[in-house]
Amino acid sequence: MEMITPETIQFAEISYNELSTFYARDFLKTFEKLGEVDFKNGMYLNFNIQERENNRKINPILKIAIPENAQEIVDICNEAYDGTYPYREMIDVEAVREKIKGPEYHWFLFKDTNDNTMGCFKFYLNFKERKGYLGGFTVKKKYLGFVDVVKAMIGMMIGMISKYKEDIMMWYCENRTAHSKTQFMVLLCGLRPVAFYPNKDVFFNKVESDLMEILYDERVLRNYRTNQTPEIIPEIKDCFDYSNDRYELGLAKIVSPDIKLNASKISFIKKKIITEVIRDKYGYEEVKISIKGSDSYIKFLYTPTVNNFEKTTYEINNLEELFSLVQEFKSYAKKLNIRYFEVFVSAYEPEHQKIFLDSKLCPRGYVPCWKYNQKKNNFEDYILFNYYEGEIDENIQLIPEGEELIRCLNFR
Repeated sequence: MEMITPETIQFAEISYNELSTFYARDFLKTFEKLGEVDFKNGMYLNFNIQERENNRKINPILKIAIPENAQEIVDICNEAYDGTYPYREMIDVEAVREKIKGPEYHWFLFKDTNDNTMGCFKFYLNFKERKGYLGGFTVKKKYLGFVDVVKAMIGMMIGMISKYKEDIMMWYCENRTAHSKTQFMVLLCGLRPVAFYPNKDVFFNKVESDLMEILYDERVLRNYRTNQTPEIIPEIKDCFDYSNDRYELGLAKIVSPDIKLNASKISFIKKKIITEVIRDKYGYEEVKISIKGSDSYIKFLYTPTVNNFEKTTYEINNLEELFSLVQEFKSYAKKLNIRYFEVFVSAYEPEHQKIFLDSKLCPRGYVPCWKYNQKKNNFEDYILFNYYEGEIDENIQLIPEGEELIRCLNFR
């Protein structure tokens, strides 16, 4: 690799004010002056942020990972987490190699000018849902405090948004609250908190909470968001107002549904409930609770290493089915001593919202345009509901936007 030095590069000066964007394309405009992105051969980050004092840190060169880098990526992860990383497929060399080969995963390596790898980061692209997930920012211990991770984050987002701006309409992450550094890094790329995951994760064998942070392509909110007016129960209003203040969503109808369930119908449904479990080699369990003779179900992913249920989806024909499935969902969680579980509920189904609320799941964020409807080619709003056990760490570290969110949710 040809030696690149700061003396051979002309640096652009970027201000924090230019980085205070809300939308993906506005973020890109700030960096148009940098020219073409070349991750294959190495992207040198030829810009400085004027107000920062640490521009003297190592300026990383970003390269897209190839399958031969799988072992190195796994080694970085194992070293950074002292061998305790809970998501086992990400520390399986062969699994990482196969993911790199596919179109959905993109790993980046941070290099110095001598081609030494200092850290890595990954993106997962869900083309069907038009969403991009980012996570796993990991730096080798000997480079901690020496490599400019802020510029690395910005550089990767420049490249990914540029390449996929017509395919991916929102970028999101689940950010740790054990420290605020990565929250600040993604904020500079336009990702802002919209929802809270209390006690969802486990890192270094310790329970942690996460923030959901999102960056939208403005067209999602202005052109592709369904014109259907959200109908939400009163307990969701604070969450809605928080998101509405940022994204100018318009009006929502506040309703208080009077739900009357047929007890004998529920008793009949409960006798027909079936639970199916598929376990993979990493210990993940895909659980589907369904009703015999019906196409209704609730399904979710159980991750034993972090003791939670996530990725929950459901289909029902009537409210009695939903009530029965949610009760079975909760019973299954109690049986396994689950600490945290979640579900995203439509912002247009107040009866569903009420049933989950009455089942002790609480709204923790109003997420605009969370689900893409392929048939209608539009996006629909959803509310994150979750349940957790235990005490929230009083020492969680949050950027001001995160503090505002959890105050809205009455955690402060």
